[in-house]
Amino acid sequence: MRLKGSPKVQGSWPLRAIRGARPDRNPLRRGIDRLETCLLVGLFVALAAVTPFAARQAGHASYRSALQVRQEQLLTRHQVRAKLTQDAGPGNGYSLSAYVLTAATWTAHSGVARSGNVPANPGSRKGSAVTIWTDGNGYLDSPPLQLSEVASQAAAATIGVIVAALVCFIAAATAIRQLFNRRRMAAWDADWVTTAPTWNRQRW
Repeated sequence: MRLKGSPKVQGSWPLRAIRGARPDRNPLRRGIDRLETCLLVGLFVALAAVTPFAARQAGHASYRSALQVRQEQLLTRHQVRAKLTQDAGPGNGYSLSAYVLTAATWTAHSGVARSGNVPANPGSRKGSAVTIWTDGNGYLDSPPLQLSEVASQAAAATIGVIVAALVCFIAAATAIRQLFNRRRMAAWDADWVTTAPTWNRQRW
């Protein structure tokens, strides 16, 4: 709470921080303060210039890698029809999956008969047919990556690089600030050692 009669600080804290960091001819500003400002500005400009390129490259690389995985999965996995050998349960409202594992039989792409639990809609009746994905040996496998999943992985890689760059800037800026604060404190201590005797001889 601002005391009555105290001067009102103009502007928000980001604006005050910018005004405090910008170069000027303030006689109270030391050379180390200007050096700190130059380093922080240089670090920000460097990251701002490199991050978009790095994020774009990471997104492209992730997209190509995920797309290659999708192509390999499409070549090695096969979609077949399975027949339920029992009624599917009603499902669990606490489960994140919309399907219920139910016993079923199916014929693999190679012609081998297989059996096991397959995901089925809750309440499906015995004898119902469901579509499943199997590997080259006819065993149950997950579906290949969808194009939307490929795009999501690329977007996640792009965002990850941007977040990493932001974290690096904050960490480096904090380290620079702490280093220069120690240097400033040492300089102030040295100045005080010189000034203190003069102040102590003053008669008030």
